[in-house]
Amino acid sequence: MSEDETGASSGPAPPAAFERAGPVLARFARPRCPVPARLAVLGDPHLSTRRVGTWKLFHRTERRLAAAVEDCNRRDVDAAVFVGDLTENGHPADFRRVHELLDRLAAPALAVPGNHDVPAAADSHETPPVGAFERRFTPGGLPFHATVGGVDVVGLNTASTPDGRLYHTHDGEVSPAALDWLSDALADAETVLVVGHHNLSTAGDPDVPVGDWRSSFPLRDADDLLATLREGDAPLYCSGHLHVPAVGRPDGAVRELVVPPLCSFPQGYALVRVGPAGTTVRHVPVADEAGVTEAYLAALRDKSKSEAVARSTAERLRRLPLADERAPTVGAEPTASTR
Repeated sequence: MSEDETGASSGPAPPAAFERAGPVLARFARPRCPVPARLAVLGDPHLSTRRVGTWKLFHRTERRLAAAVEDCNRRDVDAAVFVGDLTENGHPADFRRVHELLDRLAAPALAVPGNHDVPAAADSHETPPVGAFERRFTPGGLPFHATVGGVDVVGLNTASTPDGRLYHTHDGEVSPAALDWLSDALADAETVLVVGHHNLSTAGDPDVPVGDWRSSFPLRDADDLLATLREGDAPLYCSGHLHVPAVGRPDGAVRELVVPPLCSFPQGYALVRVGPAGTTVRHVPVADEAGVTEAYLAALRDKSKSEAVARSTAERLRRLPLADERAPTVGAEPTASTR
């Protein structure tokens, strides 16, 4: 099956059924919600209207985001939640194109900024301020608390702080004021899903060797954020940034889901269903087989980092689900053992 000019598949649209979304990335015991809610959690579109090539396949980024929007509409999601890096480097033209594509969404669009969405010293253009991002993508500013069905979606800004210390780096931080706000928000939430761009668990992950590329973009105050999530009984934190779908457990209480990237291999997003039995996460592809192959080969050829990303991703996709906390029921599909 080939792609049309919008980046969507040229074949007939599949039924709008969650169960046909794609392979299960993870099943979590929590969060749980009496009335099921369906969220698309999307990461790292890196949309560029000017650049081409690299392992991020910039010349495909508009198509991939357009395909994701179309798929979200087909599946009738309750909200589309973006975990950052909507643009490649915050160029106004790229933000305008992102806005045009997201205006096609039937569901509300929420987003937190990534390090590529905020002003940087190396920018040769005038990147819109974080306040402009907040006005377009949040219900009242950052951090935000939005109710989606019965789910409390809490969004954190890990990509910039009031003094601008993170504008020149790839690492992240949550400001002390935002941590205080989060503590209060979690006290008032019942079924909570917390999202941010930067990752909690990679530096301390026993599966990540010292010096591995995945430990090079840390959340500086990961321990403080983790403590706040744990104390507020927030069971799941969703992030992007690494371009590798992954599940981590930084401690015994909090799970982290790193969602697939839209721009690079495997070019997809996470469809998250929160229901009475817990949370199921599925990988939804936004490229056909030829597009996925193109992305994989581009990553192998571009640089050592992108090759490591692609090989790690391919290995993880061969052993899905990455976590399974829910016991199988009679008539249910077979599941892998808990990892």
